[in-house]
This record gives sequence, C-alpha cells and structure tokens, in this order.
Amino acid sequence: MARTSRATARIFRTTARVRRIRPAALPVVLAGLLAACSGDGGTGPSPGIDAAAEFDRFWETFDEEYSYFEFKQIDWDGLRAEFRPRALEAQTRGGLVGILKEMVEPLRDRHVLFIEPSGRFMATYEPDHFVNWDAESWRGVVDAGGWEASTPHVGYARFGDIGYIMIDTWNSERVQASDVDEVLELFRDAPALIVDVRPNGGGSDLVALEVAGRFAGRPVTAEWFQFRDGPRHTDLTPLTSRTLEPRGSWQFERPVAVLSGRAVLSSNESFISAMRELPHAAVVGDTTGGSSGNPGFFDLGGGWQYSVSRWIAYTADLRVIEWQGIPPDIHVDVTQADFEAGRDPVIEAARAWLEQELQRSGGSRRVRSYEASH
Repeated sequence: MARTSRATARIFRTTARVRRIRPAALPVVLAGLLAACSGDGGTGPSPGIDAAAEFDRFWETFDEEYSYFEFKQIDWDGLRAEFRPRALEAQTRGGLVGILKEMVEPLRDRHVLFIEPSGRFMATYEPDHFVNWDAESWRGVVDAGGWEASTPHVGYARFGDIGYIMIDTWNSERVQASDVDEVLELFRDAPALIVDVRPNGGGSDLVALEVAGRFAGRPVTAEWFQFRDGPRHTDLTPLTSRTLEPRGSWQFERPVAVLSGRAVLSSNESFISAMRELPHAAVVGDTTGGSSGNPGFFDLGGGWQYSVSRWIAYTADLRVIEWQGIPPDIHVDVTQADFEAGRDPVIEAARAWLEQELQRSGGSRRVRSYEASH
C-alpha cells in the first residue's frame, strides 16, 4: 500500500512539504497508507511508567468503546489474561506498546493505530491483498486518453465519448467536492462516465458523499451504522440510515462505471456503498478493502495515543463492511502480468460495459452478469 501511495503522488506530478499531522485531525481512512510510517519509537528509558495502570486503562477503553468484538468473535477477557502479566514486566513505554500492539493484532483492524509522541503512526494490521491498480500501467492507459491533472488529487481523460475521472483521496485538506464539480462540468453532455477511486484510501465521508450526490437523481439509502452504547460488547445504538441526497444544479444520470478494489477503504467504502445504489451505476473491479471504523483517539501516556473503532458500518442491504468489503457488480480478474504488459483490465472492462449500455435500448442499466474477458 505504501508503494501505491508514493506512485499516486508521482503520477499527479505534485510536490509537497513533509509536516507533522496532529492525531486529532487524522483522516482516519488513511490507516492502510500510514502503515508505511510504522516505527518502534520509545525504546529508551521511560521515567514514571506505570505499566499496570496504562495496560488496564487501555484494555478498559477497548472493552467499553470497541464495536466489533461480537462480530469478530474476540475473547477480550482471554487476551487480558494472556497479556497483562507480560505488560507488568515492561520497563519502557516502547516495550509496553509492543505488548499492547500484539494484544490487538487479532482484531485485524486497520483503524486501530498507535501514534508516537513524534506524530508517527504505528499500524497494528497490514493485510496482504493484491491491488488491482498499478501506477505505471494505469498512467500509460490514461495518457492515451489525454490525461490532465486538474488538481494534485483529481484528474480526467477521455476514451472516445466516454469521460474518465480519477479521485485519489477524500482527505478534506487535499480535495473538495468543488474540485470534482469543475471536472464533472466538462462531461456534462458525455453519454457515459468512468469514476476511478481504486487508489483512494478514504478521508472525509462528507466530501465523498457530496461527490456521490452529483450522481443521485433522488434520495437513496446509502448505508447504515451503529455505535457502541453500553458496557456489554453487544450494546449498540439502533441502526441509523444514511441518505444520499442529490446535490448541485444538475446530476449525471447516464451510465456510470465506478472502479473499485482492495485499496478502497473506510470513507471511500461509503462512496462505493452509495454509488452502488444508483440505478445507472455499476461498481467494476474487485471487492473493497473492508475497513470501516469511525475511530476515537485516546491518550496512553508519555505522549502516546491510540485509536479505537467505535461503529459498525453496513451497506444499504445491511452487509457489514468491516472484514468483508463491498463486492463489485462486475468482477474483473487482474494479474501482475497484465500490469507488466501495460494493461489496465479494470478500465477495459468498464469501457466495454459502458459501450454495451450505450447500445441498449431501455431496461435496467445495471448488468451484474457481465463477464470481462482479456
């Protein structure tokens, strides 16, 4: 994932100064990318460390706040019994953090992170998924379509009459819905459109849903969620729906192919969940990464912080997104050999589906049975 993020920066031809990000302002869906910043800081002497108190506070915070214990069938009491004796022997805060990290690894939660006093992030889970997007082969394909980067994180191309838009983040410090609005205006009269968010690890779900609103002709249920709400691991708030509302003076309601894959996380999964409910849209590619947490941040001690997932997010048809991801309407097999040959099979499949849709006369525009061949 780290390699993908660096490649994304290169293909948009942008430069940026490195700066410290305040943990409270962290765009939570960047958990997969932040794994590249992992480190083992804090291994030196830690004056005044109270390992027992810090361990207990950490365990109790998860016990009260973490939303997925029941769904993931985690024996949290058992993990306490296993790891507390080891934690009491920790002589440094770095050593304690290492034990706590090991304890939460069974959660396999990309939204559970440690933040060092320096502001560096330590991931607790890094999945090994094949990602169906490769910067070099992708760039060759979109260059052939006249690729233009309208901002460092939004760009567009054209494949004949079919428009193409890439959005590589929903981080509100880097992209706003207005950035996409400007590009969408270029394709106002296009017969069909591809929206590619495969390398997008998320950011602000508000920005993501504002953009999705430009494709919604009427309000639709986009997703559902529940928060932890009580001492028992099964105590959750009632299911609450999230409605996608039309936005803007006009909406694009012609065929849309939304490109998705394993690098799609968190707020970007909210975008996919919303777009898949539109009758003129199809999700093309692979299942999303399955990472939705809406975490809170808590102090550990000595300047360290950690994050805890607090909600369960569901698609409109009540599929839990965490661990499972959101499957595409049109699955496309992609291999490393495709990338080495300079191909992007997901864009190829999207173009084929859209061209097929443009030839259709009436009827449903979602074609779940389409088989991509290459």
